[in-house]
Amino acid sequence: MTRKDEGPTYEVLRPRTVVWLAVLMVAIGIGVAAWLVLAYGRGDPRNSLEAIKTAGTIVIGSGGAVALWLAVRRQRTAELAIAQKDRELRQKDLDQAHTARDAVERRVTELYTMAAAQLGSEHAHVRIAGIYALERLAQNNPDQRQVIVNVLCAYLRMPHTTDDTGSTEPDPDRELRRTQERQVRLTAQRLLTTHLRRGQPDAFWPGITLDLAGATLLDFTLERCHLHGATFEGARFHGTAEFSLAEFTGPLTFGNARFTGDARFINTVWAEPTDFTRARFDHEADFAQATFRSIATFDGTQFEGKADFGGTRFDFVVFDNARFAQTAVFDGARFTGRTHFGVDKYHAVHFNGRTYFRAARFDQDVVFGGTRFADAVVFDDAVFHDFVGFNDAVFADSAIFTKTKLLDEARFRGTRFNGNALFGGSEFGRHANFDSALFGAEARFSDVTFTGAATCGGAYARLDVDDLRIWPSGWLLATPPTADTERLHDMPGRWGRLYDR
Repeated sequence: MTRKDEGPTYEVLRPRTVVWLAVLMVAIGIGVAAWLVLAYGRGDPRNSLEAIKTAGTIVIGSGGAVALWLAVRRQRTAELAIAQKDRELRQKDLDQAHTARDAVERRVTELYTMAAAQLGSEHAHVRIAGIYALERLAQNNPDQRQVIVNVLCAYLRMPHTTDDTGSTEPDPDRELRRTQERQVRLTAQRLLTTHLRRGQPDAFWPGITLDLAGATLLDFTLERCHLHGATFEGARFHGTAEFSLAEFTGPLTFGNARFTGDARFINTVWAEPTDFTRARFDHEADFAQATFRSIATFDGTQFEGKADFGGTRFDFVVFDNARFAQTAVFDGARFTGRTHFGVDKYHAVHFNGRTYFRAARFDQDVVFGGTRFADAVVFDDAVFHDFVGFNDAVFADSAIFTKTKLLDEARFRGTRFNGNALFGGSEFGRHANFDSALFGAEARFSDVTFTGAATCGGAYARLDVDDLRIWPSGWLLATPPTADTERLHDMPGRWGRLYDR
């Protein structure tokens, strides 16, 4: 049986067959002529002549038909030959393409294996050479880019001597290895940054995902980079961490990451070591349990998906025994999805320095449950379009909500205002709930607009402070019943109870 890809079969016409066809046609012509003469030409020479002419015409016509058939067969033979030749040429091209592809794949595999082996060298310059070899390989083979990025990420996830604190004795060899390894890691990081920026179309690698979970990163930057997603779960950022104007189109996690920072002055201007200014997170952004031991700047950052800061710590910056109070800046940030700065006091965020949310915008629910603000926090001109909850939050210093818009329910149940609570010019929507809140200093609600109810059931305020007090209309501060003082037995000063009529 002939295979389908071999095309139709065709038998060659032998010469003997052609001769027999010619003899057959002649015999048929003679037979027809004889029959016509016998049938119509007896006794009449003219009829006999016409019979012979008719027989000759039939023979010639039959010969023409045979000639036409042979010409058609010859044409078909030529076309079949051409088709067969085309099939042979196509098969040859396919074989050559397969051979070339196999050769390229073998070459890529060889180069990849050699470069990966270089990364395991004990010599720093060999490791750097391996990194550049991988870069060239990825640049010339787009389908290998994610794999090679994964290799570089795996190298950065390897333990680094920066995290080695086991020995305090000076060791010149160890310091040399540390310095060399730093250069290798900086090279790998610069390579990633170079190819994740859109500014150079020929160098840009689109759709890349980074897996740097647990990695040790030194003065790391993804400034202006565009990538699909990234995980920095448990990563350690030493020195600066620059993410300004970066865009992540997929999930992003910094869960349990540590931003140690290097507090320093650059040209007498304070350098902000952790910078997310105007970055864009199109998907979920997870900062749960992260620790910032440097100034964290999120000016104008866009959180398009869920933003989770549960359990995050924003600590003081220390420089020559001096503390810099400013630790977290979210001025102009936009939170489009649900936002968590701690669901309750057990998963609360700690802002251990001055914090700013000026002109920030929250489009969906946002929760600051149990959040600890150790220094002043500023929400001037911020807008909360949906529910906002500060239940059990603690403001150790001033809480400034000047001209803030809380357009839905704003819940401050059990919130402690140890410092000034300034809500001048703010706008409250459906419900302003200050039930069980504690006001330990100045409280100012001047020029506040309440669209819905404003309740303070079970709230308390100190009676022995001289600061200005401007309460919402209908709130009264009076000495509490004796039974109520049990809640305040460990609180300094004299307290009164707030009532809303």
